[in-house]
Amino acid sequence: MKRKLIALVAASVLVAAPAFATDANLPGGTAITVAIATPADGAAVPPGPVSVTGTASVGTGVPVANTSLIYVLDASSSTGNPGAPSCGNILRCEIAAGLALNAQAQSGAIGDVGMVAFGVTAATADVRPAAGDQLLTGPSTDGDGDGVRDIEQVLSSTYINGVATFTDKNVGGGQTNFADAIAKTRTVAEASSRARKIVVFMSDGFAVGGGSINVPLAGIPENIDIYTFAVGNGADCTNPGPNNEGSLEQITAATVPGGHCVQVTDVGSLPAILPDVIASSLDTLAMRVDGGPFTPIGDAAITPDLPQSGPAGVSYTVDTPTLGLGSHQICVRATGTDGGGAGQVTDCRTVVVYGPAGAFALEATGLVTVPRTPEAVCPPGAVRTQAAVNLAPLLTTGVLNASCVAADGTTTARASVDGARLLGGAIQLSAVSSTCTSGSSGTTRASQVVGSINGAPINAGPATIGIPGVAVVHLNESATGPGGRLVQNAVRVEVLGLFGIVTQQIVLGSCYLG
Repeated sequence: MKRKLIALVAASVLVAAPAFATDANLPGGTAITVAIATPADGAAVPPGPVSVTGTASVGTGVPVANTSLIYVLDASSSTGNPGAPSCGNILRCEIAAGLALNAQAQSGAIGDVGMVAFGVTAATADVRPAAGDQLLTGPSTDGDGDGVRDIEQVLSSTYINGVATFTDKNVGGGQTNFADAIAKTRTVAEASSRARKIVVFMSDGFAVGGGSINVPLAGIPENIDIYTFAVGNGADCTNPGPNNEGSLEQITAATVPGGHCVQVTDVGSLPAILPDVIASSLDTLAMRVDGGPFTPIGDAAITPDLPQSGPAGVSYTVDTPTLGLGSHQICVRATGTDGGGAGQVTDCRTVVVYGPAGAFALEATGLVTVPRTPEAVCPPGAVRTQAAVNLAPLLTTGVLNASCVAADGTTTARASVDGARLLGGAIQLSAVSSTCTSGSSGTTRASQVVGSINGAPINAGPATIGIPGVAVVHLNESATGPGGRLVQNAVRVEVLGLFGIVTQQIVLGSCYLG
């Protein structure tokens, strides 16, 4: 089965095999790129939607000379009929269209060009000034140094019944022989080593003589695509000829799946239509999260709107759906077309969603104030240590530690105190710690306190112990703070004043999630 390519004007776009890279080339060799600018690969992000920004382009990067372009001109006697004031008779309008197309071919994706003229018979053109019959040349080559591209000299030399440069070839003008034109076109196309072969086949009539087109079309390689143009009022895309030789429509249908012959009634428009055969465009952008389906990115998120004719570039800003804790892959795909067909390129980033968290070793509020010391917060994360605190008789401590680390989708916040003495020794602590963890599997909170209160050992597990007239001590306390924040306090002491009013609060070894 022929590969799927775009067909000019009326045909639908059929997608070729994708090219999964940030920079790639469409089947015809045109450069296509897509890039995610933000977030960076491996970025840590909070839960919720992630804003994805980036760019995409077509025809602005380095092209690959992947395509051969072959001009096929009808030089039969009837092409001497009037064409259009802008270009002259029909043949001169065909020539003008070929010249316009060759100007478009200077972008770099066209590696070589050739030409065929036909009438009663067909002939391959000699497209270089060197000795012998040269079937191919570069689209910009000027072998004789006269300031005119060789292929354009050859196109311009086409006359009724033949082509003069660089070797005169007479094809006769009494009939229109599609079959021989296709055969000679195959000769030129198969001489090229390019991956794609695009043929523009122009005629002002329909096949008369030469036999069935099915003969030269039999076994035609899949990489040869013949776009046909019925030029002028006397031409007909669907007329199969008096002896069922075959129509222009049949030629394109046999070589370009989904393609159609283009009827060009306004002959003067032919030079504007033909370059579309190899034009490029950036057509769509789409985003995928975690291997799901690609979802189109709408024009509201793209500047300027798509599609854009190449060379062109756009920028985009789009939000993902809400992302939960853990690792997520975000991919953006750009789809474009050129003369070789449709293709795509994809760029991906991995982000890790961390739950906000933090930990601190000490905080005091009330008559004596000590800010959270030290405190570590995720994101971005930190590991902090501070020397002992001496606020005797209210409080003395050993070394204070706090850390918050986010890795592989899991956030872990820890706080510890290397021993503490509170309220003149009523509370003696040898070890204090708390740990809070959040990840894709959920959240956990735990704490540990080793020591004594008024000489009585502290047992494991949550507890509230009163020191009459002095304080209330909360141990291994799990609480919910403002906004649903999950808090774990190893020790929270409420110091009582007159009438049992709390005048001071001290927290040791606290962590939180959210």
